[in-house]
Amino acid sequence: MNEFDVIERLSGLLPPAPPEVLVPIGDDCAVLRLGGGTWAAASDMLVSGRHFKGWADPADVGYKAVAVNVSDVAAMGGTPRFVLVSGAAPDPETALGVFEGVAEACGKFGVYPLGGDTTSADALTVDVAILGEIEASPVLRSGARIGDLLAVTGELGASVAGLLALEEGMDGFERLKARHLRPRPRVEAGRAAAWLGVGAMIDLSDGLASDVRHVCERSGVGCRVDLDLLPVSDDTRELAASLGRDPGVLAATGGEDYELLVSAPEQVLRTLSETVEVPVTVVGEVTRSDMDFRRGEDVVEDLSGWDHFE
Repeated sequence: MNEFDVIERLSGLLPPAPPEVLVPIGDDCAVLRLGGGTWAAASDMLVSGRHFKGWADPADVGYKAVAVNVSDVAAMGGTPRFVLVSGAAPDPETALGVFEGVAEACGKFGVYPLGGDTTSADALTVDVAILGEIEASPVLRSGARIGDLLAVTGELGASVAGLLALEEGMDGFERLKARHLRPRPRVEAGRAAAWLGVGAMIDLSDGLASDVRHVCERSGVGCRVDLDLLPVSDDTRELAASLGRDPGVLAATGGEDYELLVSAPEQVLRTLSETVEVPVTVVGEVTRSDMDFRRGEDVVEDLSGWDHFE
């Protein structure tokens, strides 16, 4: 089973959702109606040895744990507001280092930490739960329509390039390393997309090749993505070339970019591009069926992103 098989089975164990639950398990966030407002709720954890190794200091881990949750709220078109942070660390000094990074990220993203829990464990683990406020209608994964264009914010492949540089102990490539250690969730772009009425949106945590499939499956459509259109920076291309890796494939499969993938009509995407500071790049289109990754007319087979249980 992969992560989404597990989620599907877990969903079958749940009782009927109460009326306050507008969007249950299965999207970037659940959505709740509370106190007259609409709220997004999500949680994510980082585990030593699985999500990071010795090249990440505790403050980087704490910062990233908050940032990836902020990105989930951004993908719903919401504003991150509150977090609960729990962690297990081998010693008190490591725990304090993590929470220094948490505090820095909370200040950066305008989030208030409500509390949490901590305990001792051999492997450093940080779990963050987040609440975000939604003012427009929440943007789901299920709203892509045939004829929509697919676009991404920012750049792809920088995070996995930074990871490779860290894993290989490579000198230089500091910008790419920072993009992996300290993601930049696209909150403003997500809010703008929601107000403009985009059809579907997801944050690119598992990699474009996997995340676009989640949108297509939930929307009952297909897609065509052109690898040559993916926004890949020069330093990512340089690092990929130094390791004999294809930069387009790296950008499509690497994951942890925490950019946004948006499905919307051309005019909506044009307006979004004119509204936000981050670049918005069209990379494909929504089709009736099948999911194709192409270079020109050639189909590129067997592309997939991160699998949490692989």
